[in-house]
Amino acid sequence: MCAKKGRVARILTTLHRVSGTPISEALKRRQFSAKQRGDAGTHNGEKSEWRKRKEREQRKAQFQDAAIQTGLPQGYHSGMNILLVGEGNLSFALALVTLFGGEGANVLATTLDRHGLARAAYPDCRDIEESLEAAGAAVRFGVDAEDADTLRRVAKEWWAAGDE
Repeated sequence: MCAKKGRVARILTTLHRVSGTPISEALKRRQFSAKQRGDAGTHNGEKSEWRKRKEREQRKAQFQDAAIQTGLPQGYHSGMNILLVGEGNLSFALALVTLFGGEGANVLATTLDRHGLARAAYPDCRDIEESLEAAGAAVRFGVDAEDADTLRRVAKEWWAAGDE
């Protein structure tokens, strides 16, 4: 009930401001007490907890609908451009490509390790890399996910090469 009163009060205040009529004393008192309580809708640009919860629920519903439509987790499908960062041994990229039925043309997997270091650290890295490239996916070594400029450059190069 309070939320409804608060909404009505905001609407009335806006109408009074637009029309230039004075705000009633009761409305002024209600606004003042709401500001005292801290729930006057004055969030300084921040979203209310209710709004955040609603948006989370909407995103969750979107992912669930996409997962139902595609039959894949989180709504992934082979038509999406997918950038994977910090892949390590590239196993998640291989799992996605496998889910896509071996179609990996729109998948770019990056790892922080240099090429030789990754192969030394992960014994199965060579096989996974070859499988990904055979499926059309791209693999980039030595890409620091915390360096936004490098990550953006690598992604742009890959997506531009895919458009040709």
